[in-house]
Amino acid sequence: MIRGSNGSSSVSFSSALKLCSLFAAMVFLGVGVAAAGQAGGAASWKAPAAAEKVKNPVPVTKAGLAAAKQLFEANCAMCHGNNGKGDGPVAAGLSPKPADFADAKLMSMDTDGGLFWKMTQGNSPMPAWDALPEKQRWELVNYIRTFAKKDKK
Repeated sequence: MIRGSNGSSSVSFSSALKLCSLFAAMVFLGVGVAAAGQAGGAASWKAPAAAEKVKNPVPVTKAGLAAAKQLFEANCAMCHGNNGKGDGPVAAGLSPKPADFADAKLMSMDTDGGLFWKMTQGNSPMPAWDALPEKQRWELVNYIRTFAKKDKK
């Protein structure tokens, strides 16, 4: 029985919903991490050949990179880190570890189409970002590419 803060045996609907949502998220993450432990890391995750051939239709612009940076910070940095090195605050508990976008060798293994496909499909523990509009996903691909360029300097 769940007890409210005043000792009563009932809680508000919104509190119960929050608890259920939290529990579901914990179960989902636990199942995802367990399943991911049996899968390979970023280097072994390959996009299909057809996806690798897709060209990025969104040109790199300052406005696009700025918008993608905000999306990245809000949705990706918790795992991939602010500098894209795969060292975000959640990364330590994940298996496989998040990709290091600053690793030029790793990044050279994927085309823009391959990165777009991976972002769209997800691969536990990384969620699928298919709910984001295509343009935003392509802008994120452009932004992600900047990490390997910064690391070379």
